[in-house]
Amino acid sequence: MALQQTPMYMNDWIKRLDAILQLNGRDLLNHAGKISHAMAQEKSEAELEQYRISQKALEKAQSLNELEADIKKLGSELVQLINADF
Repeated sequence: MALQQTPMYMNDWIKRLDAILQLNGRDLLNHAGKISHAMAQEKSEAELEQYRISQKALEKAQSLNELEADIKKLGSELVQLINADF
């Protein structure tokens, strides 16, 4: 609108943006919604805590797998050393 030197007001921008958003065929949210900021914050914190717990479990399993692999490697090296001495 600047190139055509047409003044645009906030209501004009709201109407244009609404028209663009309605192109996808969905309804627009015309109210504040049902979930408060505090509720959304609690939900996100709970989800983050679940994610952290699952990540710790994953890291623990990975660490155990690495330890088992190291033990197997050391065991086979020990067997090779014992057989080399005989």
